[in-house]
Amino acid sequence: MPSPHRPDVQHDADGPTLMSYLEWLRRRWWILALAALLGIGSGLLVTKLQTPTYTSTTSVLVRQVGPDAVPGSKVNLDTEAQVVRSLVVAERARALLKTSTSNEDLVRSLSVTVPPNSQVLQIAYEGTTPQAAQNGSHSFAQAYLDLRLATAAKAVENEITSINQQIAEVNKQLTAAVGKIAAAPANSAARAQAEASKQVLTNQLTRLNERLSPLQDNAPDAGQIISDAALPRKPSSPNRTLNLASGMGAGLLFGIVLALVLDRLDTRVRRGRDVTARTGLATLLELPLRAPSLSILPPTHRVSRELGRLRNVLLSIMSEPRPGRGRQLLLTDTSPGPVAGFVAGNLAAAYARTGAQVAIVTTRPDSPLTAMFGGAKPRHTLADVLRHDVGALAALTPAPGLNTLRALLPGELDTDVELPVATMLGILDELADRFDHVLIETARPTQAVEAQALARHVDGVILVIESGRTRTSEITAALQQFEQVDAPVLGSVMAPRLPEQAGGPAAGAPSTGDNQRDDRRPSPRPRPEPVFRPGGQPTSDSTMILPRPVGSSTGGSAPRKPAPGPRKPTPNPAPSAVPAAKPGPPAPVQAGGAVRQPPSTVYRSKRDIDGVDGQGRLSMAFDPVEDQE
Repeated sequence: MPSPHRPDVQHDADGPTLMSYLEWLRRRWWILALAALLGIGSGLLVTKLQTPTYTSTTSVLVRQVGPDAVPGSKVNLDTEAQVVRSLVVAERARALLKTSTSNEDLVRSLSVTVPPNSQVLQIAYEGTTPQAAQNGSHSFAQAYLDLRLATAAKAVENEITSINQQIAEVNKQLTAAVGKIAAAPANSAARAQAEASKQVLTNQLTRLNERLSPLQDNAPDAGQIISDAALPRKPSSPNRTLNLASGMGAGLLFGIVLALVLDRLDTRVRRGRDVTARTGLATLLELPLRAPSLSILPPTHRVSRELGRLRNVLLSIMSEPRPGRGRQLLLTDTSPGPVAGFVAGNLAAAYARTGAQVAIVTTRPDSPLTAMFGGAKPRHTLADVLRHDVGALAALTPAPGLNTLRALLPGELDTDVELPVATMLGILDELADRFDHVLIETARPTQAVEAQALARHVDGVILVIESGRTRTSEITAALQQFEQVDAPVLGSVMAPRLPEQAGGPAAGAPSTGDNQRDDRRPSPRPRPEPVFRPGGQPTSDSTMILPRPVGSSTGGSAPRKPAPGPRKPTPNPAPSAVPAAKPGPPAPVQAGGAVRQPPSTVYRSKRDIDGVDGQGRLSMAFDPVEDQE
């Protein structure tokens, strides 16, 4: 069941905010910065490699010309701009420039623009030198005006010739009409008709002369240069500012695309909602993103308060254990890292602060719990218990500052041999009879077989996910392992990315990175049997474990029914004269309460493999009782 408290996750009524979808930009900011720098560098490189060019512009005022020109009418400048870029004008400009450059190359260096609401053409020309740019712009403008003027003059000349021909024809007809008038009798119809024809021809001749007169008197005006090409002072290309801005923009665009692709290919989870969306696993708690120290945190710390709330949630959702037994909760990693041990240790501290009796067991040789519980190598560890050198209760290590919290640290567990599950279950049952809560830390189930084996016997399983390191495939693989044994998976805890332990593996644990044994290491000396003081008084190395009242409701659990009968005391294997304890508080559990078994039938640590026998035999992971059968 998802927890209602998820720190640092902001939601609105319609779902995640826009910023939550842009978190990948924050995570991949270095890609954007690098891409922008590469873009700027590319812009500088292009600026250095480009040949400088200069641009000069000539402004030409275009007028309407020709015999049919109407005063005040406007010229279609779009058409005239195409005329300027024509090969005819280029040929004239080439003659003015006296260059061997082809007309096509000249046109490529030319650009013509038409300002809005004007009768002006802007003729710009690019050259490799300022003088070439100035001459090219002026030559094209002059060539255009010359072509336009020549075309207009030719049209006027043709119009004058046509009018003169018409005048000659009219004069000829007028002469004939005058002759008819002279030959016709007075007041005759023929005379009247001839006089009418004469009048018409006279009027026509007058109109022709009126058309001819302006054509002969006024020369055509095709336009003029109103702003001649100037000598450019600086190159127009390359534009350094434009190249830098374009390079940075292209780099940022490429960086955004690359960051988005990498983020889509990256399957690491960073938020609790990512776990739920990708795997369907509920997120019970999402710890703050700021990484705390790898230790048992004080109760005022924010992480401690959040784990206290998680404790309350677990007390409400976990099923009640059998009467007289404590709850068993397994926490496992989903990726390499110390987060499961960190969460398990501080969650156990949260249980212990309520006054409940809490025990925490770790099966990881490199667990951070050893450093979190003081860092000193304990006298007895889980490896000793599995070898039946000492009882589970006597091997517990007290937590500094928390009297009700004990830890069973791993010691020198052999990473090449599977832990004996039957023995582990017996240890957990023994602890559950004495403690209200038993927390177990294991390595990820894809690596440690005991994680799956123990999960089906506990009351709840929590997957600890490390933000920014755990991948979706690792979570899915862990869930599949637990689903195969029908383990009670409660949900997940999202923890921040924690730094690796400073000293590598925890004290007392061998390095898991190298499975090769050091044959040069001297064999350990045989350890003497623990010495017990008479009168049942604890030694400095023993651990005081008070019996948990069966009917108490410590730690927020429901009241339990009393046990059917009193627990029988464990017989002392040594028949030495140890006086019976006086009535009062129960005597401490002594380290000699477990019976030593033959070394060939019990779990042996890596230290024992390199021991005095020197055979390097693998230990047999069988329970001694089963072996006797």
